[in-house]
Amino acid sequence: MKRSSSQLNTLALSLIMVFSAIQANAQFDPSEYSTLDFELHKNLIIVNAHINEKPAKFIVDTGASISLLDKSQYKRYEFKYSVSTDERLTGFGGKSRLMKTSSVKFKLDGFDLAATYRFNASDLGDLNVALSDTNQRVLGILGSDFLKNYHAIIDYEKQKIYVKFLY
Repeated sequence: MKRSSSQLNTLALSLIMVFSAIQANAQFDPSEYSTLDFELHKNLIIVNAHINEKPAKFIVDTGASISLLDKSQYKRYEFKYSVSTDERLTGFGGKSRLMKTSSVKFKLDGFDLAATYRFNASDLGDLNVALSDTNQRVLGILGSDFLKNYHAIIDYEKQKIYVKFLY
């Protein structure tokens, strides 16, 4: 059977993609990562953390470009926020003003990330309303900035996130 050059190019590209995926998978060594367990609620990844020594839940959102704390929880979790720019955030609840946080001690699975990680703040009330039937209340969102910074790999089947906490 004779194949056209277009078919051969497609076949070659497919083989390259398969071998690249195999190579990338072969390079993953779980012993080089810390492991975070997560729960799925309404197909949302939820992890446990601590903010200023108080337990908190976070959604891990691969579609969120930045990580956020719910500004309405600042008293309970003893963090500060301030308007630093005219930046606006567009997300689940529409548009809102983006705030900068301070006085945030962030611990995730026993790892103290306060010195290496900074949050923004916004009103996440609509997100918690959407989660109300799951009895979950989240303090914030860990976005793609977190995932990229800590080289995260999400394993949905095992409900684990592999991260590299680099110090």
